[in-house]
Formats: sequence, structure tokens, C-alpha cells
Amino acid sequence: MSRHRVGRLHLQEVLGVGSFATVHRAHDPVLDDTVVVKVLAENHSLNPDVRERFITEGRLQRRIRSEHVVGVHDLGETDHQQPYLVLEEADRGSLGARVEARRRAGWSASTDDLLVVARDLAAALGAVHAARVVHRDLSPANVLLRSWPADRPGAGARHRQGPPRATLLEPDERLLLSDLGLCKDLAVNSGLTVGVGTRGFRAPEMDAPAGVVDHRTDLWSLSALVTWVAGDAELPQPVVAALRRGCATDPDDRPADVQEWLRELETALAPRTTPSPTPPAPEGASRRELLRGLVPAGAGVVGAVAGAVLWPRLTQPGDTHGAARVEVSGPAEVAVGERAAFVLDHSDVTSWVWELPDGRFVSGRRRVVLTPRGAGRARVVVRATTTDGAPLVTTHHLRVTP
Repeated sequence: MSRHRVGRLHLQEVLGVGSFATVHRAHDPVLDDTVVVKVLAENHSLNPDVRERFITEGRLQRRIRSEHVVGVHDLGETDHQQPYLVLEEADRGSLGARVEARRRAGWSASTDDLLVVARDLAAALGAVHAARVVHRDLSPANVLLRSWPADRPGAGARHRQGPPRATLLEPDERLLLSDLGLCKDLAVNSGLTVGVGTRGFRAPEMDAPAGVVDHRTDLWSLSALVTWVAGDAELPQPVVAALRRGCATDPDDRPADVQEWLRELETALAPRTTPSPTPPAPEGASRRELLRGLVPAGAGVVGAVAGAVLWPRLTQPGDTHGAARVEVSGPAEVAVGERAAFVLDHSDVTSWVWELPDGRFVSGRRRVVLTPRGAGRARVVVRATTTDGAPLVTTHHLRVTP
């Protein structure tokens, strides 16, 4: 590598210097385009393990095709045998820098801003996870901003299902996920337990000696990142509940995948998107027949899952406000180890969250299934918001027999 060139690329200013690599802005004279060049440090290029990891990063990132993941244009080697990656340029800086600058100017996050961030990053992680990769270092510094290409049809308007009142990103900007240097290829190695990542955005299993890292690790970081963007904003309780579930200590208590994570958060942030009605239980079916084939509930005192067959309806008194109504149907008594399904019936309600006996929150679902692990009394609570903003609360009491 000459002082000013890497291959055909003309190096410009240094964008960053790290322990392992130096990042330059560069110009490609053939394509007449600005790119970013990430060059592995010369001393590390002599280490076969580090060298291979760097090259693997480029290959992994190359196969992840998404408008919200930094693209890899090329992979090469300098005259001094230093591997380098040619990357898509993020011309608007990082999300971390943008948020801090907006806050200094008096900005505070709106739910529309959170929707934009959540949708862009969910799209990015969806592509990453589809390639069987876990990012493991999702943080404000590793989320970049880029303008849409000027020659793209409709450039200048947001190319996403996004709200018009978002002020964090400009209409012609999108988020890009970068720095897959810490990523784990699930197809190559499973159960990796190395504690890396950015403090404050690192899932607890990454610090545990026997912790297993998988795609749910990124959901913890994604929830922490959206919470960080929210800052001191007062969020509706369903939004808080959805983000808390994403940051659950036990990965089994988090959403199953990024698509489920986004559905829950969208329901909480944009509650007028009403979930599909739940079909009624078959008439005349016995409790045992309805319980056959249920998806096993998660570990803990009480587990909760969606998508199970329903119990015959046993409805306790609900709560009302004008025409608005919420009530929960489900058994009043169940034995330890027996699964019990609960269904929310409502009208004129825009959002709701379940408070389950094990302390977890589930937002936007019409039904949950619980498996009691100990005898005693428990409560299933639903807190809802009416179309005119009034709160509704209904409590379903449950007796668990030995």
C-alpha cells in the first residue's frame, strides 16, 4: 500500500483508527464513486488467526444484502499483504453523533422517531440473521446514516413505511448497520461465549461464563438501543413493556425473532394497527382436547406463549369506560403443570399490555398461555388505553391447585 493509494483507490482522509484496522475515505476513479477502505493493521496481518477473522468478516458482510447493512464492494490485499475491505460510504455520520447533536439543540425523541429506528434496524437484523449471523455489537456508534442515491426513483422522500413526523432522520436518510467484526457465523460455530460488545448495549449472556450467544442476543441490544434513543421521553406503558421484554435477562423470555420483536413494538408505538381477531374455540370441546398439541411454555414460575388453542370461556368482571370495554376469559382454577389459555375481549381500545404472574409483560396479543409451576393464587392483569386516552384495567384471578 502506497501512502495515498490502495489498489486503484485514491485514499483521502482517515475516518478512524482502531486497534486492528484503519478506516479511510477513498475515491474509486473507475466507478467515480466515494467509498470507505478498511485496512487491517500491518502487525495483525502477520497473525493468521486475526487475518482470517478479518477476511471472514468481509465475506460474511458481502453475503448480507440489505439497504440497511453497509455493503462490501470488494476484498483485496495491499502490496504489504495487508487485507482490506472496500465498503459503502455512510455520508451522514453515526446515529450516536446525530442523537447527541439533536439533544444539544433541544430535541427529544417522539414515538415516530422510535418507529423509524426500530423499522430500519429490524430490517438490518432480519437480513443479518437470515444469513445465520449474530452481530453482537449493536450500539449507537455502529449504526450509521446514509442518504439515498440521487438517481433512485423518488429520491428525497423516505423509502420506508415511516411516519411523517419523525425528526431524528431527514426524509432522504436511512440507517445502516456496520462493523460486523464481532459477528458470529452460526453455520460455522455455535455456542460462542466470548464477552465482547459495547458496555450498556451488551446482553447479559455475553458476560456469563456459560452464556450462549444467538440471534436473541441482538434483540437485547436492539431494545437497549431504542431505549437509549428514547432518552428521557415519556413512553406509553405498552412501549415500555415491549422494550423490557426485549431486554429480559433470560433469552427465552425475549421475542422469538426480530420480526416478532418489531410486531410487538409497532403495536405499542402505533396502536391503531389492530391485531387480527382471535377465532373462537370450537363448541363442545373438552379442556383436555383443547390442550392437545399446545406449544410448550417457557421456563420459570409461569411461562407465556401465543398461538395455543383456547380454553372454554370463563369470564370474570372486566372494566369499562363509556363504550370502551376490556375483559379476560380463562379458567379460574388450574392444576400445577397444566397449561391455561387466557383471551382478551375488548372494544374501543387502542393498546394493551398483559402483566403476567412471573413479572413479565406481553403487549398487543389477544391471548396468552400460562403453565403454573407452583400452587397458590395468581393474577393475570391487562392494562389498556381507550381511543380517547382513558386507562382501563382488568384483573383475572387464578387459583392453582397442587
